[in-house]
Amino acid sequence: MAKKTPAPRADQPKAAPQVPNRKPQQPAASTPFVMTDRWYMIILMAVIFVVNARTIGYEYTYDDAVFTSKGNLIDLPDIGGLKCIPALFTHGKNYCFDKSNNGSYRPLLPATFAVEHAIMGDFNPAVSHFVNLVLACILMMLLFRLLRRMFPTYSAYVPFLILLLFALHPIHTEVMASVKSRDEILALLFSTLTMLQTFKYIDDNKAKHLVLSAIYFFIALLAKESPVCFIAIAPLSLYFFTTANTKKILIASAPYFAATAIFLLIRGMILEAGAGDVSITENTFAGIHTFGDKIGTILVIQLKYLELLVFPHPLSFDYSFNQIPITSVTNIVAIISLVIFTGLFVYAIATIKNKNVFAYCILFYFFAMGVTSGLLIQIGATAGERFTFIGSLAFCITVVLLLAKLFKSDLATVTYEHARGLSYTLIAISVLYAGKTMARNEDWRSNLDLFKSGVVTAPNSWRSTNCLAVEYKRMANAEHNPQIQAQECDSAIIYYKRSIAIYPFKADTHADLGAIYFMMKNYDSATVHLTRALELNPKLSSASANMGTVYLTLLQYHKALGYYRTTVEEDPTNVIAQFNLAVCYYQEQKYDSAAVGFTKSIAIQPEYNEHKAFAYAGIVYRTLGKLDSAAKYEALARQFK
Repeated sequence: MAKKTPAPRADQPKAAPQVPNRKPQQPAASTPFVMTDRWYMIILMAVIFVVNARTIGYEYTYDDAVFTSKGNLIDLPDIGGLKCIPALFTHGKNYCFDKSNNGSYRPLLPATFAVEHAIMGDFNPAVSHFVNLVLACILMMLLFRLLRRMFPTYSAYVPFLILLLFALHPIHTEVMASVKSRDEILALLFSTLTMLQTFKYIDDNKAKHLVLSAIYFFIALLAKESPVCFIAIAPLSLYFFTTANTKKILIASAPYFAATAIFLLIRGMILEAGAGDVSITENTFAGIHTFGDKIGTILVIQLKYLELLVFPHPLSFDYSFNQIPITSVTNIVAIISLVIFTGLFVYAIATIKNKNVFAYCILFYFFAMGVTSGLLIQIGATAGERFTFIGSLAFCITVVLLLAKLFKSDLATVTYEHARGLSYTLIAISVLYAGKTMARNEDWRSNLDLFKSGVVTAPNSWRSTNCLAVEYKRMANAEHNPQIQAQECDSAIIYYKRSIAIYPFKADTHADLGAIYFMMKNYDSATVHLTRALELNPKLSSASANMGTVYLTLLQYHKALGYYRTTVEEDPTNVIAQFNLAVCYYQEQKYDSAAVGFTKSIAIQPEYNEHKAFAYAGIVYRTLGKLDSAAKYEALARQFK
């Protein structure tokens, strides 16, 4: 009989259940982070903001005043804010500050300032600098999309590295830190939009993309004329980065020609004859008289640009006369430049059939830099770092692709992990660029900082020294402490003399120096420079007015009369000259002329000199026996007291 297993007692533990052997469970593997296009664009935009964030706290500097100073078109009470935009599109750039249709036709830039003014109620440099950075971020995003389309077989890491160099390159400091240079950002931004539409047309053959490309390119030209280079760059890009035939490339390029033709037609209708004329102090090319010197100077400037792209130091806000002097084509530097650029061009032509990307970069660079080279048209400056903005993109593409070739990186699969040598090299360059850019940004903090840096980095530039002198003069006029004012006057004199030594034939410089000497009560020196100013430009009203004031101060009324007459003939609305002319007539006992002069000054600006114009008018009319008129002006004088 089988034995029964006894039931366990309550105090005995139960046997543990038997379970099959199992391996311990591993935690679920996390999904590796993948850098998408969106993240690359976010990083690029963050880089722009981090490196240039301090510019938001900077003042308006240099040319910014053209669009933000009191009295310009935007700030006029009758057509302020958005109401002035139609006027901006029907006048030249210079209309913003001197009411002439000269300079150039670039209405988009002042229109953006008009929008700022309408929203903020006034001009705010922090807002303007912030807008610049926002536009630069949008530009980075669009350029990334464009490069992704141009290099569809490349890893997204490649256009990211290209644009990292582009965003951080110190030569772009002027574009980022100068509010006026927003026109460069807008021009490239809308040119990039145009290129994107052009590629879309190639991809899907829809006519709407041709229409949009024409619209975008026209807007780009309204920002600045430099995008005209895309007339050549666009078909070049289509040849290299698409399989489109010649006919389709020509069709895709047609909107560029159409938009340019319309722009030039409008520009020609609006700008006055001679609108492009500049002086030698603005552009050295104005003083060139032989073709050999023109070519030699162009070659030297282009080599300078290439040098600054490779090694961006030192940088300056100005390279005008005589920082880059007129140079013969036989000069050794010009010859070296000719050899370098000829070699690059020959290489590009020899390899263009193979669609060599380096050939593309060379030709892109040549087309972009040719617009501002001075070879075909004379522009408003000898040279400028901002002129490299478009062309530097080709330089950055070249640097990244050359380094990738050097490190034997597979462009189709390259990532940070799989190309450490390439990555470390470009990160090191980017860090150096970022440091230099942040340091250079500091020079744009204020006009005084900018101009001080200019006389260090461009000591032979007339404009650098003259701008610093003008800034010290402005500071002296605003200063109430006599000791500080005297120091600022001394500094102004030093730099006015330096600018005269560089170029002694500028009437305004002599006039300003004469005004400083007058402020310091050095009447002999004031007379010398004011006389020289009038010899150079007999119609310079500021010089004749100051000369009149010198003689008025010396109580030589007869001499003062002649200079004040000249002043009011050239500038009838000059209330100071009109009032002082009347004073001189009074002192010379020419009471009829004095009466006319005082009433004219009252008509120009009744509140000028408080009650004195009314009081003098009352005295003159009483002297003439015209008691009713005398009583009238005496009563008005009492009201102004």
